[in-house]
Amino acid sequence: MAFGKYAVDFEQRVDYPRLRKERVERVKAQMEAEGIGAIITWDPDNIRYIASYYVTTPMRASEMQAVFIARNGEPHLIGGGTPSETARRMPWLAGVQPSYGMPRLSARDSGDRLIEAWVNGIAKLMADYGVEKETLAIDGTTLQGLFFEAFGRKGIKTVHGRPVMDYARMIKTVDEIELIKIACANSEKAHAAVADAIRPGVRECDLVAAGIKALYEEGADHTEDLVCMSGENTNPYGWTFTDRMIRPGDLVYVDVDGASYQGYKTCIYRTFCCGKATQEQHELFVEAKEMLLKGLSVVKDGATDHDVLAQWPDSPSYWGYETWGDVNPYACGHGIGLTLHDRPMIFYTHRAVGIPPHTLKAGMVMAFETYTGKKGGRHGVRIEDMVLVTETGYELLSLFPQELIECWIPY
Repeated sequence: MAFGKYAVDFEQRVDYPRLRKERVERVKAQMEAEGIGAIITWDPDNIRYIASYYVTTPMRASEMQAVFIARNGEPHLIGGGTPSETARRMPWLAGVQPSYGMPRLSARDSGDRLIEAWVNGIAKLMADYGVEKETLAIDGTTLQGLFFEAFGRKGIKTVHGRPVMDYARMIKTVDEIELIKIACANSEKAHAAVADAIRPGVRECDLVAAGIKALYEEGADHTEDLVCMSGENTNPYGWTFTDRMIRPGDLVYVDVDGASYQGYKTCIYRTFCCGKATQEQHELFVEAKEMLLKGLSVVKDGATDHDVLAQWPDSPSYWGYETWGDVNPYACGHGIGLTLHDRPMIFYTHRAVGIPPHTLKAGMVMAFETYTGKKGGRHGVRIEDMVLVTETGYELLSLFPQELIECWIPY
């Protein structure tokens, strides 16, 4: 991150017209590759990728807003608050029109009037672009099966659209990478705020509040609740937070996860100690860090998820368990961008059920995370870093110190 985050006249920073243009180009290229004539998505992150429109948290479950794009056209937003005002503020859109309603709250079958309204409106857009005889990809709706039936009655072939968007978004553009770096910098401030707040009597939920406050001070447009586990809650591994009070000698691990800056997310774990860490705690931390670095050692363009897994423990018994299902998240990796979990996913269970290796490519942004803790023990350590895959290795994006940081040292 060479520059600041705000717009200035004296240097080139994030180029938003280029960001929008290149994201749309990648969607069109993926549609072309898969023989798709158009896509309609209700998924908030894919709406943002295609149209740069932010769906607010209360509206995400309603499925009242969607974006349509034909392979030979530009984005159309359906349901943008006050459409005329949205169109004025977002002149790059080909059109903004009122929503057809919320069939999620009314539909029992594909003959629902609201589903018919959506289908008729989308079919008209397809005809306007001359792709009415081509395949329509449908993404991000709980009513996908009903839409498949309704479009089928109109003679329009439909397919599941999520893979189209997943593959379009896997390789990040230069502006996406810059925004992700800014999001990581915001997360570093959140981790620092947590470290400053750790002391006896502070609760896990208080630490979450301190981290989220720091994120919103830096312009976060959304964040998931931070993971914050302390003391006995660190072993076995868990990923939530409670009102447990921090006590002297506790380990505390915190994940600044889903911290969104202009849509782009982070997922970064760090482990702290309330007071001086014991030898056992230091050893657990070193073990987790060495595991993480061993996985990262093979990351580069052309490596596979199986190459990474081969660097990690080869049996769940390493953590004291019998099945991979018990420890699936204990050592894993995932893409990250507008969603917290992009392709590719690196999980033991994916390999166990025979999913073919997935190749890492330069331009992917990935998060890798590891955990150590003896079964039945009191302490657990979780660490995670975000990296940009390069031709020859990786660039580390998460720069908060990867050490067991001792907080509240009164002696």
